[in-house]
Amino acid sequence: MKDFYLSFDESSPKYLQLTKHIKELITSGKLTNHYRLPSIRRLSQHLKVSTSTIVQCYNNLENDGFVYKKVGGGTYVIGDNNKSMLKEDFSDISLESKVPYDFASASPSPVFFPVKTFKELLNRVLDRDGGYAFNYQEQGGYLPLRQSLTSMLTNYKIYVTAQEVSIITGGQQGVDIIAKALLEKNDYVVVEKPSYPGAIASFNSRSANIIEVPIRQKGIDLIQLEKVLAQYKPKLMYLMPDFQSPTGYQYDLKSRKKVIELANKYNTYIVEDDHFSDLNYTSNSLPPLKSLDTMDKVIFVKSFSKAFMPGLRLALMIPPSSLHNQLNEVKQHTDISTSGLVQRAFDLFLREGLWDVHIKSTKQIYARRFSTALKMLERTLPWEVPFTHPTGGLCIWVSLPHNYNSQTLYYEALKKGVAILPGHRFYFSQNQHNTFRLSFTSVTEQEIAEGTKLLGDTVKQFLTDYRDLGHLKHPKSKFF
Repeated sequence: MKDFYLSFDESSPKYLQLTKHIKELITSGKLTNHYRLPSIRRLSQHLKVSTSTIVQCYNNLENDGFVYKKVGGGTYVIGDNNKSMLKEDFSDISLESKVPYDFASASPSPVFFPVKTFKELLNRVLDRDGGYAFNYQEQGGYLPLRQSLTSMLTNYKIYVTAQEVSIITGGQQGVDIIAKALLEKNDYVVVEKPSYPGAIASFNSRSANIIEVPIRQKGIDLIQLEKVLAQYKPKLMYLMPDFQSPTGYQYDLKSRKKVIELANKYNTYIVEDDHFSDLNYTSNSLPPLKSLDTMDKVIFVKSFSKAFMPGLRLALMIPPSSLHNQLNEVKQHTDISTSGLVQRAFDLFLREGLWDVHIKSTKQIYARRFSTALKMLERTLPWEVPFTHPTGGLCIWVSLPHNYNSQTLYYEALKKGVAILPGHRFYFSQNQHNTFRLSFTSVTEQEIAEGTKLLGDTVKQFLTDYRDLGHLKHPKSKFF
């Protein structure tokens, strides 16, 4: 227990200080994979704090992907190998606060958060509902918000009742809930290659067997997918059809229909993770898998974080009717309910048409940034370094020649003030080292022009300097 001792100060709430401390214990390797944390009561007595402090801390750790819970069985560490795959913005890696050109973070820029408007909505909710705004919500979430969302979902050709929609605390929680509810040890799960690290970590924490199937420009490799489905009979497929992270690829209609057909044929569920469909920079939209679902095989998870304010941690989930109660029960065991105050304020945001206004302005800004980025990358990157050309989302995926290591390039770019995100984190096997992700949400168009020029120069020099040493890891730079 001595590792858990912490001398609290007045700088921030105790549960946040404890959360940070335990994260450091995990990332340093002092707490290893599957280590069972002390019980809530025992740790509260040891640290002389309230049990609610420990509960809040453990919930934060779970939401951030550092631990997982077994219902009635304690809280366990997701070791550093898994944790390092998890956090989407990888702020500890990108050092975005220390570099002028942060192309690593895919978190929305706080500059665009509708803070003033949302503050007014929060005040209106408090004036209207008083203390009731802080009550636990009914199972499934605040009913008026679910009703507003059913109306919104018709724009995506998804027609459901409010009773079929569940409100969850962010898209990551949705994936965690699904993994906890449906996966047992050694179950098979299919993910795209590359894929979202948070999902990989969730499935890995359940001791599932993860099978990677390559993703192409028009969607997952359908021939390889059917071979995997026929051989392994996986319980789940985890897919991102719209502007997939990290590649930015979008499934075409043919691929979407075929994936549904295969799910029906091989009796497997699809987890459709929709982070980015609202950030479509063209007028061409494609139907989500859920709208094509003829046999109730799609678990639809839609996050509002990437297009709104990530700190609100708000998302929705539409499971098949046969799984609805099971997933809601796991949600309730996880955190009882998502913030009632946030749900009520977001309901007003939708009802008053503010979501549509916000999305329109956000898309215009990001579309300009991506257009600038793509043009500059065409000019600055050498011909042997191809990259994707997404028409939406927040990610561009870059490939170095096969014998080069993007982790090495990462250190070299940091010296020039440019942060990129090495690609090995997006693979379950972590054995592909020549790719990296770029995102331009946190930088202006001028910074994009300046930073991509620096990046291009760095890549060209890197290809020359490491032509025979691309597989070697470069010593840590002064930034570490």
